[in-house]
Amino acid sequence: MAQLTDPHLLADPRGRYRGINSYAQFQSCLRSVRSADPDLILLTGDLGQDETWSAYGLLRDQLATCDSPALVMAGNHDQPHLLRSCLRRQASVAPCGVAVGNWLVIGLDSHVAGRMGGRLSTAQLDWLASILRTHPGPCLVALHHPPTIIGCPRMDPIALETPEHFLSLLQSFPQVKGVVFGHVHQAWRQQAPLHLMACPSTAMQKSPAQPSAYPDAPGWRLLRLEVDGQLHTQVMRVVNGHATPEESLCPGSPG
Repeated sequence: MAQLTDPHLLADPRGRYRGINSYAQFQSCLRSVRSADPDLILLTGDLGQDETWSAYGLLRDQLATCDSPALVMAGNHDQPHLLRSCLRRQASVAPCGVAVGNWLVIGLDSHVAGRMGGRLSTAQLDWLASILRTHPGPCLVALHHPPTIIGCPRMDPIALETPEHFLSLLQSFPQVKGVVFGHVHQAWRQQAPLHLMACPSTAMQKSPAQPSAYPDAPGWRLLRLEVDGQLHTQVMRVVNGHATPEESLCPGSPG
């Protein structure tokens, strides 16, 4: 499985997001992902920077070039209704679950209209609990906003609001092997008490809170979901047009 996040696409494919042609960089990262032939492409939000149909159309057309199914979710720089309308025939749209072998990958919607930070409603948390109660196999949960502070002064104030209930809920289900998120434009990991993972943006990066070999390069996260419930992960950076591992394939969570 592959995670891409925060492409910040614009209606004009030649347009620039913070000085970067975000569409060209997304294409470069997606080419790298396609070569890995993932079972699922996970896109964790901030897909359309200008929240236009045309921006989502660019994403839809790029996903159509892939043999892999996709699961997408809204970030704070998204228009959820427009995203769903444009992409629902090309991808699963959160909140929903997608089976990957014996795993269930659960995408959540942490978007809050008019807010940079995120929130999970009581109704969505109740839905998540009901899904976890009925799926005893290994699960991976995905959302846009980080459910913890990561040590980044610019991003920590706009993380997920009151994440304690969410994390407590996940920790009560041992089949949950990890949580992946976007929003912070950098690679980041925490192993315990629950494995939490952030992914580099396919566009621009922010100053990393953890050491990085390629802090300014766009990238994506490879996730290997093993049949025995083990999770292995590796951050891939696109450097001078070539996919470059930032780290060795790391054990994420035991089965």
